[in-house]
Amino acid sequence: MSEPRVNELLAIALEVLEEEGLENLGVGTISRRAGIKPPSLYKQFASKADIEQQLADVGFRLWAKELAAATASLPSGATRRDHIWVIAAAYRSLGRANPQLFRLMNERPFLGAQLIRAVGEATTMDYGTLFPSLTVGMSFWAWGHGILVLELAGRFPPELDLDAMWDTMIDSVAAVE
Repeated sequence: MSEPRVNELLAIALEVLEEEGLENLGVGTISRRAGIKPPSLYKQFASKADIEQQLADVGFRLWAKELAAATASLPSGATRRDHIWVIAAAYRSLGRANPQLFRLMNERPFLGAQLIRAVGEATTMDYGTLFPSLTVGMSFWAWGHGILVLELAGRFPPELDLDAMWDTMIDSVAAVE
């Protein structure tokens, strides 16, 4: 496998995913967009599931990169709430910028361990300090995930202040000691 070619095909697959939706992400569509025959795609990927897994990995790397940049920009005196806010903002930003990739990352077999690892690697604060227990950390993720899924689906009334909703969630999680 040629890494540049795999990356090129993953970029094409990501375009197809975002433009046509998770349900329409297929080997034929990706191949046509890449200007190759479907069997040629299998020279780079073992299966459609392999393409999906590698796309999910791309999503986690994008999120971790955005999170690392955001945490690096925090001042030295940043509070626990500031760090929690950065995690939520990066998660929300990824979901809003790539809603179909976000779906893929979260609708396939549980990838929470990768998510937690990405947070731990990207933040400058110890994960155990940031969230006093796994329950608190997973509750934060579940709450933020639920808000984002509903936001992406357009399920909130237009007059609702979604930023205030996110702040309420962040304040609540930050208050848990």
